[in-house]
Amino acid sequence: MSKPEYVYVVAIAKSPEEVWKALTSPEFTKQYWHRTEIQSDFSVGSPIRFMNESGDVGCEGEILTSKGPVELAYTWHFPNNPDTKDVPPSRVTFKLEAIATGTRLTMIHDQFEPDSRMLTLISGGWPLVICGLKTLLETDHAVDFSVET
Repeated sequence: MSKPEYVYVVAIAKSPEEVWKALTSPEFTKQYWHRTEIQSDFSVGSPIRFMNESGDVGCEGEILTSKGPVELAYTWHFPNNPDTKDVPPSRVTFKLEAIATGTRLTMIHDQFEPDSRMLTLISGGWPLVICGLKTLLETDHAVDFSVET
């Protein structure tokens, strides 16, 4: 039996280089990704952390693939969430493909255990994150759809 996966595909009216920068730059992620700041040097084997406003690690993992601006993959784990701290890491992959009007971004979150609590949590979160990314890039207006104001 294959393990479950979550896939989200969106077209963004910006170049793959601009989308890559938004995925890998702390100044961008803080604007659309739950107010978290991404930290990594994006070398294969390096750590990746999403730091929240209080300076705590929200999510962490290890860079698996870093081929800017084409593909980025890393493991995904919430060490400080009591509901998921014992869940084995899953994998997040971003694939960027140039299209006539910009970039087709495919996000694949996979390698979940069957009946994974993490799959349930991320299924509601990824659309908000990706919509925030798309809005920021296309309008230069930051909207974090996942944060109540």
